[in-house]
Amino acid sequence: MSRKGGWGRDDDDYYDAYDDDDDGFDESESDGETVTVTTTTTTTTTKTFETMKTAPTHRTVGKEEIAARRRAEENARHPGGGKTSARGTFAFDAPSPDAAAKAARKRGTTSAETTQTRAEGLTREFDVKARVGGGDGAFDGYEPSSAERAAYASEDGDVHVVVMGHVDAGKSTLSGRVLYALKAVDDRAVHKNLRDAKASGKSSFAWAWVMDSRPEERERGVTIDVSVKRCTLDERRQLVVLDAPGHRDFVPSAISGMAQADAGILVIDGAVGGFENGFEVTTGHTGQTREHARLAKYLGLHSLIVVVNKMDCVEYSLERFQHIVDALTRFLVGDVGFGAEQLTFVPASGMEGVNISPDDFALPEVLKAWYRGPTLVDALRSIKIPSRGEPKPLRLPIADVVTEVRSLGATACGGKIESGSVFKGQKVSIMPANITATIKCIEIDGLPVDFAGVGASVDVGLSDVDPLHLQVGSVLCHTAYPMTSTNEIEISVLTTEVLRVPLLKGSKVVLHSHMLSCDATVDQLIAQVDALTGAVIKPNPRCITREQSAILRLKTSQNVCVEPVEVSPTLSRVTLRMGGKTMAVGVVRAIWR
Repeated sequence: MSRKGGWGRDDDDYYDAYDDDDDGFDESESDGETVTVTTTTTTTTTKTFETMKTAPTHRTVGKEEIAARRRAEENARHPGGGKTSARGTFAFDAPSPDAAAKAARKRGTTSAETTQTRAEGLTREFDVKARVGGGDGAFDGYEPSSAERAAYASEDGDVHVVVMGHVDAGKSTLSGRVLYALKAVDDRAVHKNLRDAKASGKSSFAWAWVMDSRPEERERGVTIDVSVKRCTLDERRQLVVLDAPGHRDFVPSAISGMAQADAGILVIDGAVGGFENGFEVTTGHTGQTREHARLAKYLGLHSLIVVVNKMDCVEYSLERFQHIVDALTRFLVGDVGFGAEQLTFVPASGMEGVNISPDDFALPEVLKAWYRGPTLVDALRSIKIPSRGEPKPLRLPIADVVTEVRSLGATACGGKIESGSVFKGQKVSIMPANITATIKCIEIDGLPVDFAGVGASVDVGLSDVDPLHLQVGSVLCHTAYPMTSTNEIEISVLTTEVLRVPLLKGSKVVLHSHMLSCDATVDQLIAQVDALTGAVIKPNPRCITREQSAILRLKTSQNVCVEPVEVSPTLSRVTLRMGGKTMAVGVVRAIWR
């Protein structure tokens, strides 16, 4: 059915002219009522679902009344952001998307300009919005303690770094070398791993076993779950290493590791064919390098150390290193949206222990001849944590339910404090269960403490609560400012290059956000929007295809706790997966009660 759209032209003809994605899918509008949406940063962070329901169906509503309602709705939803024309349709003060497109065609935009504009758009959509302060009035009356304020102001504390990359790139081996260089592993433990690995016929895995301690991981030779180790980074800070699995079957575990990280180490297999296998897109296969890099950006990692590993396999060739650096820079800056200043490239060999630490033996002459950059440990010590802003109430997503630590008791959990603080004797709300508990003890790396502030990874023992109420993905909250429990959220997403089946109303996906993971259904395609400007391209679209930005409403299979991006940059980030692939990433715009 063809209708006139909001820009005063026939939508079907317009999209026939621009639909060049060759997916064979008819993207014309459905016969449903058009929904016009706000695409600028929202100021109301929580919507009440009851107030958004349609009018009763027992009487007929005339066209004039419908038009009047729409005009009133737009005036309310776009204060100062546009105007209502004489025809009753909303028009933006800025040029419309089709006008901008025509101007670009007339100007003759180059492919380089297009790539730069798209990268800027992704950064604006998922980074700039995320830096907006806590939503107006969201935490009115909150008074942090002096200790909590000090934790927010401090540059000391934990630096969380996730180690990621394609399977068999050498992530765990490299992590083991870093921990040894920083004195977190002693010689006796290293010799034991060397002896045990040799006895098992897996001598090359000895350093990886520093991180891969589970029997099934050692047997299969792959990391299955996120391994977490802590060590001293410098005189002021602790390093928390999160070794993420590289196999495509374990991407959900990798996502949970990235969600806790401040920065990342992207490990690249520098051997001949190794980089290409992990990076290139072939028929039916995409290496995990691309997926992990995109996830790192969209999950909020502010810097990336790219380690070109296994350089011993190519005799520390400058040409090989430069080839990989050039290809990855084009992808990470041009496609993903990292700034060049956020990237550090380091050649290394985890197997031989080359260029790991400044305390190591001298570099091979062939590498010393052309490399003047930092070692991996130097690069880690240069990581700066951005300002955490003003203190906000406690948010501690549960990453682990702890059952085997006697000092914590029978009811305990662990995770990273995303905001606020914890202290002994504190009452907390466990959401979405809406259960109150008391913190009876706190441990950091097995040592008891009375207080822990924002950014710290902690284990807490709880009392006055049944252990069954502790679930990975639940959140410990301030009792006066608990998160909202919901099964309906509005999200702004960008679909990825691997999406092959268009997103439709009713599409089944798996939602990931901070530590939670659950099934979800696309309840409504609210609008397709421009990734750069946020302007509505098509309201109420029939489908969303690859590499498009859209606003969706999602229904989850269980109650979840997330927050709008204006309230929490970290607890608003979402990833949608389907068929074992990441097909969209984005942020929460609003939640529905």
